[in-house]
Amino acid sequence: MNKFPMKSYLLSSLAALLLAAPAAALLTVTAATDRDSVEIDGNLYLTVTVSGDSASVPEPKLPNMQSFNIYSSGRSQSISIINGKITTSVSFTYILTPRFIGLQAIPSISVFNGKEKAVTTELQVTVTKARQPSAAQAQQRPQQARQQRPTQAARTAANRGEQIFIKAETDKKTAYPGEQINISIKFYTSVPLSSNPQYVPSTFKNLISEDLPPVRNGETDIGGVRYAYSEIKAALFALNPGPAEVKSATVIAQVPSDEAIDPFDPNFFQKFMAISGAQGQSREFSTDPITLDIKPLPAGAPADFSGAVGNYSVAAAADRPEARAGEAVNFSITVAGSGNLKAVTAPKFPDLPDFKVFDTMSSLDVRKEGDIISGKKTFTYILVPRSEGKKTVPPIKFSFFEPRTAVYRGLQTNPVTLLVEKGGQAAKSVNFSPANGSAQVTTSGSDIRYVSEKPGSDSLPVLASSVLALPYWTHSVPVALLLLSFWLARLNRFKLANPLLFKFRKARSEASRDIDEAEALIKAAKPNEAVSVLYDSFMAYLSDKCGVKVGALTIKKAAELVKTRFPSATERSLDEICELWGALELRHFSPEAAGSEGASDLTKKYSLLIDLLEKELR
Repeated sequence: MNKFPMKSYLLSSLAALLLAAPAAALLTVTAATDRDSVEIDGNLYLTVTVSGDSASVPEPKLPNMQSFNIYSSGRSQSISIINGKITTSVSFTYILTPRFIGLQAIPSISVFNGKEKAVTTELQVTVTKARQPSAAQAQQRPQQARQQRPTQAARTAANRGEQIFIKAETDKKTAYPGEQINISIKFYTSVPLSSNPQYVPSTFKNLISEDLPPVRNGETDIGGVRYAYSEIKAALFALNPGPAEVKSATVIAQVPSDEAIDPFDPNFFQKFMAISGAQGQSREFSTDPITLDIKPLPAGAPADFSGAVGNYSVAAAADRPEARAGEAVNFSITVAGSGNLKAVTAPKFPDLPDFKVFDTMSSLDVRKEGDIISGKKTFTYILVPRSEGKKTVPPIKFSFFEPRTAVYRGLQTNPVTLLVEKGGQAAKSVNFSPANGSAQVTTSGSDIRYVSEKPGSDSLPVLASSVLALPYWTHSVPVALLLLSFWLARLNRFKLANPLLFKFRKARSEASRDIDEAEALIKAAKPNEAVSVLYDSFMAYLSDKCGVKVGALTIKKAAELVKTRFPSATERSLDEICELWGALELRHFSPEAAGSEGASDLTKKYSLLIDLLEKELR
């Protein structure tokens, strides 16, 4: 038996697996805890990291965890753009508070981006009993209890003799849209509970919330009664002016029962086991709803104000001070400070005639320290210098509303200067003169041939008689060929004298040929090459129609040129030209953004636009 076919089969299978491995690892997710063991009254940090090769990655889908209460603790994001390839990694941090003692499981966490799905492995955490406080800690607890001041609502409930209750309050009753409002929800108990209580958070009207972990635990004295409490805080942000409401939050607790049992009851044994068991009675405790008044922002907002509320700073920077013409430069605008950073939008970018500008993505880092939502949001652009020289990105303005002073504040970045050198294409030159003018002449042949002395037959008379024997109509073929060559020569001279006219007339056929080529590349699973063909074809089509090389113009100037050259062009056509141009440039410059579906959509859009322009560009 021949062993070589089997060996080559194994090698080809291994190669296929190696090639398929990177494609299967485009979307990844991992999960890790800061420790493997935690006390029942402690907190556990869970970090879920999602990575992918696109501008954004999906948020993880957390499973239902019966053994833990979950609170979001922030997120951090990193984006890298190298040679047009985008890689994104986002870390989501959560704080888990255990509910039961023993070995507890954190189930698998999944992410799905519409095409790929990734899943983490299940994690195991050991939850232990709370440690007994030392003598020094026991002496400090009464002092800490005296420092903790209970709210008026808590004192009222304690005065009514309630042993278990829950209260909620906000740090302000009126606020502006986007201004942070902190809400504190405290659960008090003066009797031991059978197990950790389950918390059901509030729902909101005209508000969005962000958790402010961790959960605070302590003791306090209210009216001479010692209460243990757990406090949960959240940050609220109003959406619109008008009334807002915090609806009831609920705690479900297992309370030991003090129900008396009749020893002569036929169900005495079952009732005794239920009451004396570890679970006790399940009771629900809820907070009262809270109504807030959301004031409208004052008049007089700057023209560049886009709704940012808080206290911010802004900065701009390029990833390097020098570049070549045609090379990509990553340019970032970073807004940092305290406020609802998720709602902050990108500052208006100025017109840059010296650059091609690609709006790519934004990244968000959120911190929750000192019960304040803060962090930074970075907007990343790709700038491509058009020519060499000293190029400057002018200051970029950013305005926000500061609730503390009720004043609009305007900021601007420092100008960013780039030193652009001549690019690789511009540096190319062609030398038409020979490198060495004194090159020696070599003999390539001889112009003297010897006459053969051997007699031969004369074939010319035979050929002439054969031609004369042909029908008369065959003698017109040389005349027709002569007339055809004469017509082609005149056509060629006319074409050379009117090159723009011929390019104008042939633009449609050239574009149709390129569309067919792009469709063939898409079928061959080569979307990047297809987008490149479409981009070059669209630039060539507009150049042939306008008689000017539009690739050196900005999109705005190219649209103005089309309108000037063809007054019959409609606004719809100009908008379609700008939209397709921007989409093709983005995908042509960032090949990883051009999937098969995106390339197919661009091909159809280009074909429809050509049909429309052929009717108007006359």
